[in-house]
Amino acid sequence: MTDNKLQPIKDKMFLSARARQYLLDLFNDGTYTPGEQLPSETELATQLGISRPTLREALHDLESEGAIIRKHGVGTFVASSYNHRLETGLERLESVLTLARQQGSLVHCTDLLVKVESASLEEANKLQIEHGSALTSISRIIVVDHKPSAFMLDLVPASILPPEDVDSSFKGSVLDLLGQKHDLHAAWAVTDIVACSADEQLAENLNVPLGQALLLLEELLYNAEGLPLEFSLNYFVPNLFRFHLVRR
Repeated sequence: MTDNKLQPIKDKMFLSARARQYLLDLFNDGTYTPGEQLPSETELATQLGISRPTLREALHDLESEGAIIRKHGVGTFVASSYNHRLETGLERLESVLTLARQQGSLVHCTDLLVKVESASLEEANKLQIEHGSALTSISRIIVVDHKPSAFMLDLVPASILPPEDVDSSFKGSVLDLLGQKHDLHAAWAVTDIVACSADEQLAENLNVPLGQALLLLEELLYNAEGLPLEFSLNYFVPNLFRFHLVRR
């Protein structure tokens, strides 16, 4: 890697955002590789033609996203996990665990907690069931290649998935379990993608700093008849996952 590949950023609008994207482009094209140390802030700001405060804002965003690691008194490094992300299109209804295994990753779930809850009014409306109906609540941490990578919470009407069905055969995916045990297959889904920050519980579960940027997928799965099967909240560490959407 040679620093003469860097070019000053000439567009002065939203410089910190442009600096962030420019650095990501350098990571993606191999100018800087995972684990490699970046030039000092002074050098980098000079090479990009921006001020140090602007650069610091861009670096702060990249650190929050998990793309870089800043070591006090040592320097700034491209995260070793960068570009080792699981990638899938949201138009494909397959579990993250299936995806991980297809890409050759080691994957398992930990901290599995299964319990019965009463559906809140919001949950009942989403799942088209009576307020207070029994829900099977399934929470767990998904570990990919020995790294806590996602925290998942699924809510399924107990009439569809009784809690006792989440037994030792469960590998972490409710989507897979419904198909295997009950021949219930999701035909389509509605997914909301939300940026959020790790609270104390999520930070502990995912072994990330408090306030770390996370990607939340709120998903409602439907069968072929248009009836809801389950509602899930899936929190992903963003530097370990990449989702894309095909629009037609």
